[in-house]
Amino acid sequence: MDKMTVIVPAAGAGKRLGLGHNKAFALLQGVPLLVHCLAMIQATGLVQKVVVVVGPGEISQAEALLSRYRNTLLQGLVYHLAAGGRERQDSVANALRTIADTSGYVAVHDGARPFAGKKIFAATLAAAKTTGAAIAAVPVKDTIKAVDKTGLVTATLDRGVLQAVQTPQIFEINLLRRAYAYLQAHPVAVTDDASLVELLGQQVAVAPGSYENIKITTPEDLAWAEFLLTRDQSGCLKR
Repeated sequence: MDKMTVIVPAAGAGKRLGLGHNKAFALLQGVPLLVHCLAMIQATGLVQKVVVVVGPGEISQAEALLSRYRNTLLQGLVYHLAAGGRERQDSVANALRTIADTSGYVAVHDGARPFAGKKIFAATLAAAKTTGAAIAAVPVKDTIKAVDKTGLVTATLDRGVLQAVQTPQIFEINLLRRAYAYLQAHPVAVTDDASLVELLGQQVAVAPGSYENIKITTPEDLAWAEFLLTRDQSGCLKR
């Protein structure tokens, strides 16, 4: 299977974690979250190189942190760092500009989502090859209701057609470039990269994700991640 470039947005302030610093530097069993994520990406065997996006003032800190694991957990991983922007979409755009490839596929994967693993990456890449764009997702478990600004329910949505979107999200690289060119010409706020591709009228395929492929956002997520690592002593570093 063709190898791809992976953009890893990791510039989040982590306010909901209450750490007072970038959550990518939070420790899980003594290892930074970002390192767990990058080691998982490397272990998929599907990656040519990685662009890690951190805050503009965090590049030196991130470089020093990652260099400590270069000959151990990150051995063989080809990566470089890019400065993040104001919003997540700005960070991805900055990373995309650093990639010189004229063909192939690029994945965007959250730096706070360390439990994806090879199966999800491979399935999403295979799906992307059918349409040019694919996302990992799982069916929603809960009943979902639309609520207005006054707190009243306006509709109960059909759970059967709803999916909770995860990363990786994988795209033919020039398709993602066209999507970001469109964004520059037609500024709009989006919460994921697939939304930009959809604005071009492009079909996006859905590949099976996993309920364990969590994005660490709250203290409860950190506790759950610690449990997952404890349960599986090989951890996300070997998934």
